[in-house]
Amino acid sequence: MVEKRLRQEAMKEIRPIVLGSMAMIASTLANQAVPRLLGKLLDQKSPGAADATCSSGGISQATLKYLAVVVLGGGAASFLRTTTLSSAEDSIASSLRNQVFRSLLITRDLEWFQTENIRDENGSEDSSKEGEKDAKSKQKPEKIEEQHSDAKHNLIVASGMTPGAIGAILNEDVTKVAHTVTGNIANLIRSTCSCVFGTYNMLRLNPSLFGISFGIVPLIGTAAIVLRKFIKKIAAKQRETATLAAAFAEEKLTHIAMVKMSNRELDEVEQFSELQKEAMQLGRSVSLANGAFMGFIFAASSGALFMVFDAGGKAVAAGRMTAGDLTSFATYTFLLGLGTSGIFKALSEISQGMVSAERVYRLIGPDGASTEEGKLEVLPTNLDVASIDSISMNNVEFAYKSNLNTKILNGISINLERGKVVCIVGKNGSGKSTIASLLAALYRPQAGNIILSDGTNYNTLDRQQQKQLVQVVPQSPALFNTTIAENVKYSNPSASIEEVQKTMKLANCEFVSNLEGGLNYCAGPNGDKLSGGQRQRLSIARALLSDPCILVLDEATSALDSEGEGAVADAVEACRTKPGRALLLITHRLKTLQLSDEVIVLKDGSIVEKGSFKELSNNKESELCALMPDLI
Repeated sequence: MVEKRLRQEAMKEIRPIVLGSMAMIASTLANQAVPRLLGKLLDQKSPGAADATCSSGGISQATLKYLAVVVLGGGAASFLRTTTLSSAEDSIASSLRNQVFRSLLITRDLEWFQTENIRDENGSEDSSKEGEKDAKSKQKPEKIEEQHSDAKHNLIVASGMTPGAIGAILNEDVTKVAHTVTGNIANLIRSTCSCVFGTYNMLRLNPSLFGISFGIVPLIGTAAIVLRKFIKKIAAKQRETATLAAAFAEEKLTHIAMVKMSNRELDEVEQFSELQKEAMQLGRSVSLANGAFMGFIFAASSGALFMVFDAGGKAVAAGRMTAGDLTSFATYTFLLGLGTSGIFKALSEISQGMVSAERVYRLIGPDGASTEEGKLEVLPTNLDVASIDSISMNNVEFAYKSNLNTKILNGISINLERGKVVCIVGKNGSGKSTIASLLAALYRPQAGNIILSDGTNYNTLDRQQQKQLVQVVPQSPALFNTTIAENVKYSNPSASIEEVQKTMKLANCEFVSNLEGGLNYCAGPNGDKLSGGQRQRLSIARALLSDPCILVLDEATSALDSEGEGAVADAVEACRTKPGRALLLITHRLKTLQLSDEVIVLKDGSIVEKGSFKELSNNKESELCALMPDLI
């Protein structure tokens, strides 16, 4: 499957690849012509070799012309080979990165990022062999350390596919794959042509000497096969370790404040150093193997060259060949050794590239499609969002893929109507934020449905329509490292500045006028240049700018001051003004609960109580009073 997809990728750049490969063959032919030229030059320089066709230096005009063609043609071929193959490599790398990024943003659901494990598919052993591995480890104590290392890795990536891990694959693995399809394949062609042309020329010069030179090929081939298997295994572990290190660093830098507050800087540096040390040791193993192989190649080639000169010297003395022929043959012997080693080296690098290709296509998914099973088909529809009066969750059940046996939501039914304010309360882990995520279509229920007032299944709509229907303001809003205006317009890029300013006023974002540059003020990475309350108010403004049918505020008042709470009150008032919008508030604040039309109490993923705030707060035996003792 991976090989097929790589061929399809190569076909997109078939012209430069073919042109570069042809230039590679022409360059190899030029290199192969050099030993023959050296032999001719040596013979023509010999005493008594000069004749009327030779120049003043004792070299014939034909040889000089041949030399000029070889030098200029070889140089032009090398230039064409380098430029075309490099261009194809860059194009393939760009295409793969675009495919990966598109797949991650469009076809992968949120749970994939949270549960995908780096080792699941690129390790040397799959899950079906784990039992066999465990059994063997009891008999082989040396396996224990390896299993301990694997466990350490799994602990690091148990949380899912992190941005750091994805970044490492996008950068290093994609580059290696692109080079495999272009440079490594071309090198394989060049080395193969070098062996073929070298063999042909050696047979023409002296077939008996060829047997001596060709004797090194089986030795080189055997050593290369062993090396290839070893390097492929080590390369997979090395790439895995590098990805783990990138993911580890990304996580710690994301939570740098917690690292410093906990005084764990030195601990984290030490753990990162351990990962780097492991990667370095694996790389050293590959380097030692390559070094041993190249050393063996040099020794074998040198030994064969010595034997060729010994036997060839006797042939020259006997007059069976000239000194120039012997020089040419010896050079071809050396080129044959290099060509043979080049073939197996290219095969080894292609094997490493295939390891990277598996990792890249694992991110893309099968043929670029989502791997989510049972995904509902997106239906074409001309839905009029303004005509939707309500959205209902009917007997919704949900469990995360990582633990399908544990239900987070069980039989949830909620009706959200325009102009109505609903508050959800419950302890941490009761499923409040999961409801918000289901309404935002970040997850899909395993049972039950989310239905619009016109009977349409919400999960069959495309993302544009879902975005127009529901907007969620999370407890920890995300802001990008760009201007405040661009952050607010992220939900509605076509909005005018006047619309942005109007919405920001509704969300009580007057603080922006005091910032240098106002709307052009850069929020910083993740909005770090702003306070928590400021970030949440901007997030409310961003949600309101898309004018959704339903606005969900998930603990959005947790970092707001009294002015920010006014934004929530304004949002409540706006939702009740026709045509209005439904407002779902996930909160524990008494003032916010008092603004609601209905309060829903969640417990262990189920609705245990519904009613108005007045009704539930007056009942001292209610679940709401038990949850909020201050009401009693």
